[in-house]
Amino acid sequence: MSGDVEGIVVLGVPRSGTTLLRRLLDAHPAIHSPPETNLLGAAGRFLAEQPSAGGLGIGVVPGLAFSGLDESQVLGRLREFVFGFFRELATNAGKPVWAEKTATDVFHVDAIERLCAGHCRFVLLTRHPLDVVCSIEELSGRMQLYMTELHEYVRRHAAPLEAFAHAWRDANERLLALEAAHPTDCCRIRYEDLVADPVAAMTRIFDFLGQPVDVGPLVDSALARTGDAGLGDWKTYDRAGVDTDSVGRGRALDPWLVGRLAAIVNPVMPLLGYEPIVPAPAPAQDVARRAYRIGRQLAAAKADRQKP
Repeated sequence: MSGDVEGIVVLGVPRSGTTLLRRLLDAHPAIHSPPETNLLGAAGRFLAEQPSAGGLGIGVVPGLAFSGLDESQVLGRLREFVFGFFRELATNAGKPVWAEKTATDVFHVDAIERLCAGHCRFVLLTRHPLDVVCSIEELSGRMQLYMTELHEYVRRHAAPLEAFAHAWRDANERLLALEAAHPTDCCRIRYEDLVADPVAAMTRIFDFLGQPVDVGPLVDSALARTGDAGLGDWKTYDRAGVDTDSVGRGRALDPWLVGRLAAIVNPVMPLLGYEPIVPAPAPAQDVARRAYRIGRQLAAAKADRQKP
C-alpha cells in the first residue's frame, strides 16, 4: 500500500465467500484481516440521516454542522476512530497492513464510501444469486433469525428467497456504482473464479493491492490456520482447502421459484459476468393439479406406514 491508502475493505453480499477471502488475505505475511469487527457497519449507522420536511437531514453530520463542525471534520474524526482499531489489531498481529471484512458492510456502502474512499482499496466479491439466496436461507435457519439488514426486505417481500434476491440485486448494484466511481481503487472478483483457481484469483488481488507474493504456498496454508475463529462463516473452518462444493447449490430450487427469482436478479447478472437465468416454462394447470394430488397421496401413504 502507498500514499494515503492504508487499508483494505472487503465487500460482498453475505454468503458470497467473504470469510474465505478474509482468511486468504490474512495468510499474507504483510496483511492482517481479523474476524468480523462490525466497525464499518457501526460507522454507517452513525452517519445515517433521515430526511425531514423542507429537505433538512436529521442526523449527526447535519446536527454538528449547526455547531460549526463541517462534514469533513466529522468524517476525519470518525475515520481516525475506526481506523485506529484496525491499526492496533494489525500492529498486535505484527503486520503493517489491515484488511476489514464484515459481511453486512455491503448494506452500508454509501457511508463506507464517504468514510473510506481515497484511504482504502476495495476488494469486491460477487457470487451467483441462486447460490447466495440458498445459503442465506440456510444461515437464517441456523441463527433462527434474519440479520438486521435484511429485515426491511423480508417485510416488503413475503417469500424469503425473493427478499434475499432483492437484497442481492440492490447490494450488487451499489457495488457496481462504487467500482464505477473509484475504478482504480476497486478489484472485483467472482466467488466461482476464486474457488476454481484460488492461486490465479489471489495473485490478481495481491498484485492489485501492491502486495505481490508467492501465492501457492499461501493458499495451501491459509485454511490450516485456525486461531480464534471469531465472527464469520463457520463453514470455512470445517474445510482443509479451497473447493467448489458450494458452487451450483441453487440448481436444486423449484423451477417455479427460479422463474420468480430470475425476474429480480437477471438485470444485474450480465454486469457481474453471469449468464441470465433462463426459467423453465410454467406447468399447465392440469399438470400442476396432478402433481399436487400425487404429492398428497404420497404424504398420506407415508403417514399410514408410520402408524403403529
